[in-house]
Amino acid sequence: MKNKWMKKVLVLMMCGALAVPAVGAGWKPMVAQAALGGSGGGTGSLADAKKNALDQLADYYDVLKDSIPEDKKAEFDKAKKDADTVISNMRTSEQVTAYLAKAMAKLDSFVPSATPDGDTTPTTTNANIMVGGNWVTPVANAGQRVNVVLPVVNMGRTRVKNAVVTPVISEDAAKWPFEIETSNYSQTIDRLPGTDDGGSDMDRRRELTWTLKTRKDAPSGYMPISFNVTYENDDKSLTTVTLTSYVNVVGTTGISADGKASTPRVIVTGFSTDPETVHAGDTFTLTLHMQNTSKATAVKNMVFDIQAASESTDTTYVAASFLPTAGSSTVFVDKIAAGSNKDISIELEARSDLAQKPYVINVKMNYEDESVNAYENTASVSIPVRQEARVDTSSIEVTPQSIEVGGEANVSFSLYNIGKTKLYNASVKFSADSVTGGDTYLGNIDPGATGSVDAYLTGAAATMDDGKVKIQITFEDESGEATTVEKEMELYVTEPMSYDDGMTDDGSYDDGSSQGGGFRIWYVLLPLALVIAAVVAFLIIRKKKAKKAAEFLETDDLDDLEDTDPEDDGQEEAEDEETETSGDGKEEE
Repeated sequence: MKNKWMKKVLVLMMCGALAVPAVGAGWKPMVAQAALGGSGGGTGSLADAKKNALDQLADYYDVLKDSIPEDKKAEFDKAKKDADTVISNMRTSEQVTAYLAKAMAKLDSFVPSATPDGDTTPTTTNANIMVGGNWVTPVANAGQRVNVVLPVVNMGRTRVKNAVVTPVISEDAAKWPFEIETSNYSQTIDRLPGTDDGGSDMDRRRELTWTLKTRKDAPSGYMPISFNVTYENDDKSLTTVTLTSYVNVVGTTGISADGKASTPRVIVTGFSTDPETVHAGDTFTLTLHMQNTSKATAVKNMVFDIQAASESTDTTYVAASFLPTAGSSTVFVDKIAAGSNKDISIELEARSDLAQKPYVINVKMNYEDESVNAYENTASVSIPVRQEARVDTSSIEVTPQSIEVGGEANVSFSLYNIGKTKLYNASVKFSADSVTGGDTYLGNIDPGATGSVDAYLTGAAATMDDGKVKIQITFEDESGEATTVEKEMELYVTEPMSYDDGMTDDGSYDDGSSQGGGFRIWYVLLPLALVIAAVVAFLIIRKKKAKKAAEFLETDDLDDLEDTDPEDDGQEEAEDEETETSGDGKEEE
């Protein structure tokens, strides 16, 4: 990594300009102070100081960004941007130098601290420069001095020169557990041999020692201590790496002047459920986020008793709203370090008869501190329970079941709320390409109540499918979340009947002589009219003939009556008999 400002460090170091007086109560890294210059510099010096500080801050940002937890990255990025803005607006080099150290310490504060249960192996941001082997973690007792040794070894092939090592200081005891007794903690290593120089790793190792006084308010635990190492390569370029080692701090935070220990508090900072929405009758996993608020005292042997509040709508019994599926409501946690967080989980089942509302869960805690003092605490959370909304409909009546375009059909049915939660803003819509209209608003429907739908649909286009019309029933729950239930019905829409009066487009009558296909209504009407005319004519003629025949018969009968007397009748009878006798004789002959 090449930085122009680092070259100035070498020039100043070679000129013996590394000794910089303290300014104020804060501390200033020797590297930054040498690079940025004093307050007496001109405009160019201030501009260079700002540029160098911004470059160094950017390098440090790149070193740390991969170690920042996801939930802290946004805040980490904001701290970097804020520091850039402050540096850009400063008016003297001294201000830039002093603020740079604070800005780097601020960025370093986002790196998670190690705990006794975590990994305390020293780390490096460079594959060549690292903490030497056989490292023993020093123990820092509150109010006492401790020697913090940093063994540095070069695992690269080539040597490096003029390595300036500066611990990252902070005024926060949780990040730098030592008293700030000087403004300059930097130390220099003239040369770090590489593997090409020969010798074992132990022979090439160089050790730096800081004698530090542990703060009386330092919290207990394993704490990371970071050191920035800036060195010169053979090509005169400068490289900065960060080494991190650990110290075991035995603090006394929480101990008053009379030696009485304060009570370590364990609280519930929040909770989550899986699934996120809990419905009555469902099984879910409850995760409680616990925090040890004490900055000095770890708690251990923790027993959490998770009990749901008891209630019932039935006066004959009272039962817990949530029951543990495993049969036990107790969760054991071995330890929560000072200032640390811990999640505990338990699987519960919500009773099916629960009303839709929040239900309280009480968390009773029993734990001990590092001196085996016993403590108790109680916390509670409220878990909202939802009742599944359930609706049903009566048989859907459609009258008529087939209409023409432009016609109307009546649709009626009943909507039943068969769930245990109230339906809000219930409405019904009909959806199909062939119909329009019918939207109905039902309003609120209580559990067990009924809403009536009486809608009229208008035919918009002829049905081109199976005639299905979707009925969309929409309602909201108490939180305003909308739910849609779909039903189906059948309604066919046909094209209206058209009658051809024989008129053409120009107003004349079509006699059928024009060319072209297509159905003509008179093809049917003309033969039908001829048949009807023939039948009517036949009936009329037949009626006239029957009338004449009747008149004729009546006249003939009257004539016969006038020409007939008794004597003539007897004579005629005698003649008839003679004729018959004569006939018989002839037959015999």
